[in-house]
Amino acid sequence: MRELDKEGRSPRYIAFISLVTLVFLIFIGRLFAIQILEASKYEERALQNRIRTNIIKATRGEIYDRNGKLLAKNITGYMLVHYATKQIDSTDTKILREIQSFNMDQIRERLSKEKKSRQEKLLETIIDIKKISELTGYTTDYIITRFFKQPRIGTDKSILVIEDLDKNIALKAIEKIDNNRIDIVEYNKRFYPEDSIASHVIGNVKPIDEKEYEKLKEEGYQNTDLIGKKGVEKQYDKEMKGQDGVENVEVDAKGNTIRRLENTDSIAGKSIYLSIDLELQKYMTKAFEGKSGAFIAMEAKTGKIITFVSYPEISLNLLSSRIPDAQWNELVNSKSKPLVNKGIAGLYPPGSTYKAVTGSAILESGISPYESVVSTGQYRYKGLVFRDSSKSGNGVTNFNKSIEQSVNTYYYVFSQKAGLDNVIKYSKEFGIGEKTGIDIPGELPGTLPTPEWKKKRFKNSKNPGDRTWLPGDLINMSIGQGYVLTTPLQIASVYQIIANNGIMMKPTVVDKFMLYNGQMEVNKPQVVRKINISDKTLKLMQNALRLPVIGYGGTAKILKFNDLAVSAKTGTAQNTGFRDHHSWIAGYFPSDNPEIVFVSIVEGGGYGGTASGNMARIFIEKYRELERAKKNAAAAEAAKKQEQNNQNTLNNQNLQNNQNEQNNITVQNNGRRKKRGRR
Repeated sequence: MRELDKEGRSPRYIAFISLVTLVFLIFIGRLFAIQILEASKYEERALQNRIRTNIIKATRGEIYDRNGKLLAKNITGYMLVHYATKQIDSTDTKILREIQSFNMDQIRERLSKEKKSRQEKLLETIIDIKKISELTGYTTDYIITRFFKQPRIGTDKSILVIEDLDKNIALKAIEKIDNNRIDIVEYNKRFYPEDSIASHVIGNVKPIDEKEYEKLKEEGYQNTDLIGKKGVEKQYDKEMKGQDGVENVEVDAKGNTIRRLENTDSIAGKSIYLSIDLELQKYMTKAFEGKSGAFIAMEAKTGKIITFVSYPEISLNLLSSRIPDAQWNELVNSKSKPLVNKGIAGLYPPGSTYKAVTGSAILESGISPYESVVSTGQYRYKGLVFRDSSKSGNGVTNFNKSIEQSVNTYYYVFSQKAGLDNVIKYSKEFGIGEKTGIDIPGELPGTLPTPEWKKKRFKNSKNPGDRTWLPGDLINMSIGQGYVLTTPLQIASVYQIIANNGIMMKPTVVDKFMLYNGQMEVNKPQVVRKINISDKTLKLMQNALRLPVIGYGGTAKILKFNDLAVSAKTGTAQNTGFRDHHSWIAGYFPSDNPEIVFVSIVEGGGYGGTASGNMARIFIEKYRELERAKKNAAAAEAAKKQEQNNQNTLNNQNLQNNQNEQNNITVQNNGRRKKRGRR
């Protein structure tokens, strides 16, 4: 046998043939699997490649005041989006900043020092950054920061470079874009016709961020959505957002639409009618010019808020757009804190407005309203001196006089007799130390101090005595000073409870919703609870709260009207950071059948009966003016309808008379014909 034939049958030859055969069989098997076994799967993928799914954005619901005046609507906005965005790290960013002012030859020369993969990535990125800067006028430095910080979203790795592009710039840029990685995208931008009016109630929207998207994408949110950030816009975002639709289109290899397939229509979001009265809101906002603080008015029996001013207010159109860094820093660092909703997140010592709470605790503990103390101008307790509201004192004082003239000594003495447990118990009954549950996000619960609270609050203090509850803590707390802190809305809720005979209502700013089909859903008033305070105590408190307005030594005489009974309590609260005390007033009207509860705080405004008392008075005057106008308009409309009805009745009567006359003539004519026939 030849050596060549022997070599062909060697083990290496056999192994080679076996390997080739195995590879061939694998290819045949895979081909069989693709063409036969998995044919349907790849057919579906091919179909998906030519079927494109587009999202049909739902129209966001609008916001109106209680009378149907527009407060928030949608307009067309423009944003610049970059697609297929390369991921860059801090080193890449440093190089981009280095080469941002280079020409293309200098850029290529600098990048030649880097690895090929980095060269290609940074060359593409800097070209796009320069193009975006050229199109929009934004600095390359700003755009580099966006490329570095913005998350890459979706399969197309897109980033939002400029979230609110000027319309004129956007329209000019669209004509000049020659890069398929850069696009100007239209979106439903929010516009607020009244700008800063009721800003802390309405809130604002901004593009959804990465964390929000990851949390909400299962609920139908898209990475290009606007989402509520504050106020009603945030609280009711899902209701106003609506439901996006889906459009399936068949496209060719170039992405051109061939035909439209089955679609799912979008459903517009609900529109919201606030309980806020725009005219009252604007009037009270103007009244706060030059001051800072809050004013809230609500319906006593429903809890629906008709006025909610947190001053300074802030431009909602500014918040919903891109805010320059300098302007944002100015807002953040402003001493007047325009970004804080003072009505629900401003924490203040309530001062003497708190005496309605402490006074109820004293009466509920069994102390007679006729028991009295002697006010000398100061109260001494174990070497400590606590001042009264009047330096010379108020003399013999019982419960009624303590409310009328705001006599501190009465509360110093009788709060200790009632006991700490009772004061805390009834403070809780009135909702102190807990949120009211208003339908605006960001509410704070305030502070109801207790021995346990103090121990925890000062647990890290080097002085063990700081953690001990002292008699002086209760004495200060009894007049709304010391550690007790409340929001203006909590104090409004206290007086709402008193005005409503012990029934606590949940405060709300939304009156009703309008669905896409025009159907209305009323946001019904919600009872929180009937507080555990006797009717006798409530009646005594209601009677006493008339005295600051009509009493000889009353602190709220500014609210005395000849034809309207108002109940109120003033407060002057010590504070730090202001040259004068905070000015408070809280109350309701009419006293015998309360309709409206109000509260005002003017930061650093001084005496409660002056700064805040004036706020309450101008509110009441404006409210009554508007109510008279509504009644007159209603009466005029009723008179017009009555006149129309009378005219219709007269016309019908005339028509009937004419018909009767015509009938008589017809009868007479018929009679004559019959007579002629007989002849």
